[in-house]
This record gives sequence, structure tokens and C-alpha cells, in this order.
Amino acid sequence: MTTATTTRRIGPRMAELAAIVSAVPGCSKRDALRRAGLPVSGVNRDAPVHRAVAAGLILVERDRVNLYRCFANERDRQRWHLRRELLQPGCPAGRIAEIRAELDALEAERAASWTGA
Repeated sequence: MTTATTTRRIGPRMAELAAIVSAVPGCSKRDALRRAGLPVSGVNRDAPVHRAVAAGLILVERDRVNLYRCFANERDRQRWHLRRELLQPGCPAGRIAEIRAELDALEAERAASWTGA
């Protein structure tokens, strides 16, 4: 018995959503849909986002009960959370230095991915 492997077709809506999420990490599902010119209300409004997640193009994280954050990859997610923590009032100076070092390491990792090093 042979099993056929199917590859998911990446349609223009999914590709556009992936590009938007890559450009605006941490945007909500609704914001990503709005920026792509897709409907933000109605039946199956989130279907393009769900298809992009299933294809592995974006990550979705539940921030609150009714708010989901979208990221292009895990590195963007980590970076977004570190920057969010850094901008919190009253963040201690020691933690600021730690966050800066973590952000620098993530940026170095990203730059290395561009050069293939």
C-alpha cells in the first residue's frame, strides 16, 4: 500500500499574511487580516490565518482570551517579548542589561542565518 504525501499549496493570501506578520511581529490576527485587505468579521474570517499556521508560515500565541499575537518564527516571538519586558516601567537596570544581551544574541543569530554562517 502506498501513501501519497501532499504538500500544502501556499496561496497568495497565506503568503501575504506571512509577509505582514514578518514585517509586524506581534500583530493580532485581526490586524494581520485587516492589513491584508481581508474581512475581519463574519463566518470563517480567520480561515486564512489558520491555513497559514497549518502550513507553518506563522506562529500564533494566545495573549488573552480574545487576543492572539502572530509571529513569523520563534526568534521574532522571543524578541517581541523581550522588548515588551524592556519597555515596562520600573524594569531594573540589571535586567535591562540582560535583556539587551539577549536581544543582541538574537540579532546575531538572525544575521548569521542571512549569511549561512
